[in-house]
Amino acid sequence: MKRALSIIITLLATVKVALALDVLEGDLLFATSSTAGKAITAATVHDSATPPVYHVAIATWVNNKLYALEAIDEGVVLTPYDKFEQRTLSKGGLLVGRLKDRSGIDQSVSNAMEHLGKPYDNLYMIDTQEIYCSELVQLSYVNGKGQRLFPLIHMSFHDTQGKILDYWRKHYASRGMAVPEGAMGTNPAQLASDPAVIILNNK
Repeated sequence: MKRALSIIITLLATVKVALALDVLEGDLLFATSSTAGKAITAATVHDSATPPVYHVAIATWVNNKLYALEAIDEGVVLTPYDKFEQRTLSKGGLLVGRLKDRSGIDQSVSNAMEHLGKPYDNLYMIDTQEIYCSELVQLSYVNGKGQRLFPLIHMSFHDTQGKILDYWRKHYASRGMAVPEGAMGTNPAQLASDPAVIILNNK
């Protein structure tokens, strides 16, 4: 009986993986495009081996259904994977990133779920009640010892010539703020190129 139950559990786990092209719990889902999210991709450094990355979400299984846990305009939400994939591919490509060390995956996803329902941070500032896409990952992902995997970096809002992009000047000016160039934060491209992550595919 125990053996039969074990076989069933194994088969269910296998089906879970197969349903979404080998997307596993806690994989990082990177949205890429040469046009969508241009204000983000133009101001961030990218690995030459991957297309420009403008968004990141977390793959997670809830009640045997795959979702993308993500911070978007509506806040931190669970988006059905097929809807997320369709939206992403309509704008560009989808990269699946997997941690080389998955010992902290369950805790990382649990950490991320604690942010569910929080409002979106369109100021891209850390240490606030709001949260943005790569911040959700940076705050949540830990190794098996509970240590954070991804470091904070100095934020960039300038182009390759060092000029602050007009989009960001207007974005922050409309909120009565100066562009927080150099402030600590994170971005999707940083996570995609981190040595802790293996990029599996480019759809």
